[in-house]
Amino acid sequence: MERLLSSLNEKQKEAVLYFDSPLLILAGAGSGKTRVITYKIAYMVKELHLSPERILAITFTNKAAREMRERVEGLLGSEVPVLVSTFHSFCVRLLRSHATRLGFKPNFVILDTEDKKRLLKEVVKELNLDSERYSPSAVASIISNVKNGTFSLESAEIYYDRLSSIYELYNRKLKEMNALDFDDLLLFGRELLSHPDLKERYSRFFQYVLIDEYQDTNRIQYEIARALTEEKGNICVVGDEDQCIYTWRGANIDNILSFERDFKNAKVIKLEKNYRCSGTILEAANAVIENNRLRKGKRLYTDNPKGQPIGLFRAETDLEEALFVARTVKKLLEKGLKPSDIAVFYRTNALSRVFEDALRREGIPYQIVGGVKFYERKEVKDILAYLRLAVFDSDVISLFRVLNTPRRGLGSAVEEKLRKIVEKEKSWERALSELSSQLRMEKQRRAVGELLETLRILREKIEELPPYDFVKFIVNATGYKEFLRSEYPEEWEQRLENVNELGNTVQEFAERSSLRGEELYLEFISSLTLSSDQDELEESSRVTLMTVHASKGLEFPVVFVTGLEEGTFPHVKSSETSQEIEEERRLFYVAITRAKKQLFLSYSKSRRLFGSYRSMRPSRFVSEIPSHLIREVERRSEKNRQTVESDSLKPRKRKTPKIVFHKKFGKGVVKRVEGMGESAKVTAFFANYGEKTIIMKFLKVLA
Repeated sequence: MERLLSSLNEKQKEAVLYFDSPLLILAGAGSGKTRVITYKIAYMVKELHLSPERILAITFTNKAAREMRERVEGLLGSEVPVLVSTFHSFCVRLLRSHATRLGFKPNFVILDTEDKKRLLKEVVKELNLDSERYSPSAVASIISNVKNGTFSLESAEIYYDRLSSIYELYNRKLKEMNALDFDDLLLFGRELLSHPDLKERYSRFFQYVLIDEYQDTNRIQYEIARALTEEKGNICVVGDEDQCIYTWRGANIDNILSFERDFKNAKVIKLEKNYRCSGTILEAANAVIENNRLRKGKRLYTDNPKGQPIGLFRAETDLEEALFVARTVKKLLEKGLKPSDIAVFYRTNALSRVFEDALRREGIPYQIVGGVKFYERKEVKDILAYLRLAVFDSDVISLFRVLNTPRRGLGSAVEEKLRKIVEKEKSWERALSELSSQLRMEKQRRAVGELLETLRILREKIEELPPYDFVKFIVNATGYKEFLRSEYPEEWEQRLENVNELGNTVQEFAERSSLRGEELYLEFISSLTLSSDQDELEESSRVTLMTVHASKGLEFPVVFVTGLEEGTFPHVKSSETSQEIEEERRLFYVAITRAKKQLFLSYSKSRRLFGSYRSMRPSRFVSEIPSHLIREVERRSEKNRQTVESDSLKPRKRKTPKIVFHKKFGKGVVKRVEGMGESAKVTAFFANYGEKTIIMKFLKVLA
């Protein structure tokens, strides 16, 4: 242990050795907090001779718990029964032992999300309620918020007047099934610890309790921590109020800000030495976060070199911003960086599309973390399905996708009828007409008739409307906005942003193309083939794209923080109060402190919103960084920029291979190549198979 302790700085060592009272370790970004937690556990076992099974360490994800356990075992040189757990897993242990006190059997079932929705569907049906208004997804989300204490059942009834009845019947059915949902685990875990004998038993059993990411705890988790440690003060929490970015899902920043008030004789130790960032990046981070009032106060420092200045690019448009990122990434790769060394951050998932397109055009492999690729998102695929049906008369796959999206009361029996019909009638128009004639229920016949009429209208409008307006028309004609609002009450606006971004995409495609109407959409749909091939690339060889929320806990040598405009970052929905702005600033702080060596910031003077470009103002957060830390990246000349902007949107010219080999089709003569690198589309003629279009990675170039 002496050797291990000697590797810590003075504050880290002080935090490891302190046990005299409740301890709050304020751990700044990159300050080695996980190292401190694991060393503290090892010290308790090795030097204080605490029983490992009587040490409880709580974190927020199974992955983090697993890594913490492995690091402790690495320090001690063997497996030890320290309980490293998430809050939910800890509560499951409690409930398995004492479920009978709550009227459950120990072998209770834990419902997953789909199970929960199915049960709520039964509840709504049993109460004779409108299944569209009281959709399972919407009701499930509200019940989760109620159970977590985000708002009360009474306040939720402003929007859903029968919610109390649903809530009561749902919970009764859970009990009849001997089942708990995910939120019940914390709720009932806290209830068990409110029993005096159990509270005394477990608070006596655990000799020490450590809680990581304390700034992310909600009210219920706080009360569980208090119940276990209130009498003895045997608690150490580790967190950073400057990285509290989840209040929208229940995290309570007051838990960490009020620690000294809530825990008697508490001591605070600040870990302010940063081991991750360059001096320049860290100075910028300090300058930004000092504008917040809701903080305990610390100033990070580092022994790392000052490093390069922060690059700032002021783009004319979001398209130019994406080109800047892609071109800069390409230069970095040419200098020897690995794709996995680079990350591109944005405030919301809807912003990813232009960066995906730009990276793909440059032949740069990428992966999306914390979300699916733009063209694979459900709402984007739903609208694309309608668009495809307006273009393709026999697109059966899209027909089944839209049959009950939005909900039309057409269940599995109707779908089965349609399946039999399309075996003979490949046209969606004839298939839906035949289906309507076979249905006996008037409501179902009317729903099928309305879908048929909608698709006919879309087919007519495809020639009349500009692309963005046509996508908007699909949303309105199908009632898709109302569907999103009902199905995804917490994220419908973000999903609608993604749909609007699809409209922007088609509009851009049209502006750089001479095609119009059906030909335009046919070519656009065909071009999307490239967007799904990146998934087959190895994770270690891809640039990472993610929202800032998804980046927490990660680090990269090079980081791009994009979309730094008022209304984008800070987001327009989080700019009404000073508390919301402070959380957006904490989010920006998290973003820039993910960068180890090089940081690029960018914003657009105009961004395409709702089909046309809107003027944007730079984010206030950019101006909070001292000017001497920033080096502006020069834009290309206006003439050159316009040429680049136009040319870069077309397939890149390059030397085309003449002969290729495919393991199934044999030798082929190349006709054309679209795109670059392994994800390029190669169209070649094979003697025995005719013309085929194949991704380059599956071909061998012969000449």
